[in-house]
Amino acid sequence: MDKANLNKISKNLSKFINLMVDVKDGDSQLDLFEGENSLRLKIDILERAIETLRIEKKYIENKLPMEEFVQGSIEIVESKIKYSAPNKSKCMGSGTKPIELQPKLLLYLFYSHKNGHENVYDIINNYINIIWDHLDVLDFKKTRTGVHRCFTNTRFAAKTLREYGLLRFTQKEAYKTWVLSLPGILVASKVMETQTWDLSPVIQGKYHFDLHPDIRNAFDELQTYDKYVQRLASVCKPDTKVFIDFKEGSKRAYSLMADYWHNLQNSSISTKERKKKSVAKLKQINQDQEIKVFFINFISCLKIGDILNTNTGRMKKQ
Repeated sequence: MDKANLNKISKNLSKFINLMVDVKDGDSQLDLFEGENSLRLKIDILERAIETLRIEKKYIENKLPMEEFVQGSIEIVESKIKYSAPNKSKCMGSGTKPIELQPKLLLYLFYSHKNGHENVYDIINNYINIIWDHLDVLDFKKTRTGVHRCFTNTRFAAKTLREYGLLRFTQKEAYKTWVLSLPGILVASKVMETQTWDLSPVIQGKYHFDLHPDIRNAFDELQTYDKYVQRLASVCKPDTKVFIDFKEGSKRAYSLMADYWHNLQNSSISTKERKKKSVAKLKQINQDQEIKVFFINFISCLKIGDILNTNTGRMKKQ
């Protein structure tokens, strides 16, 4: 069931539901809503009606796997929903991998940085809404816990980012919200260059990396301090002096982050060892007082929101 077929089915089902479900105000008997809002309410009512039937029949769980369902076909024939099962089911995979969600999650967190610290649920919900058109039907399959797979996979993506120090890890932040560290901002500033919300597929090869290649390679172009400053300055307000006024902290951060990135790319050690070395190096960065002062002032000069004149809704959805 590709996206073109899904769109056709959606249009036919919308017409069917509009004809089958009628929603009126209890007193005036007028339609409660019009257009898309009316359809959404009808979908909700129909779903609740089926839930009620499931409860009465003691049949709560849907026994038809989503992976099998989407391989069949649906038609509306003479006011009936006709479903034709596939002749032979094939393996469909499990939707978008957590690793493929990582780069654009960093980008979303960068753009939402000055909106205040969103709670984790809102971050996931808003992020999924932005990348929706790039997700597969299977991404919205509900797990046994009742959560959509894409929500769970976004949590897995964030967990890996946090284990490598790309998200700040303190009790205040890590368990309530997700906030970018300096390496996280550096990666997001590179991801921003794509100007789309496309999710790049990842084929994991001989050396198993659990970080997206776009993240591991984000430091490749920054072989000199000047290139590093140029990258970070691209996301700062015009004429910022943070790299001059806090040059010592900036240079120390660059030097330590070169070692940090070497650890991320080291294929000769295990994933566990890469995480351990990366976090140890990041801890060294975070404890350096010169770097800490630089980071605080750098954060204050980011040109996010109205200054960038870019928000999550304006990015291209190719």
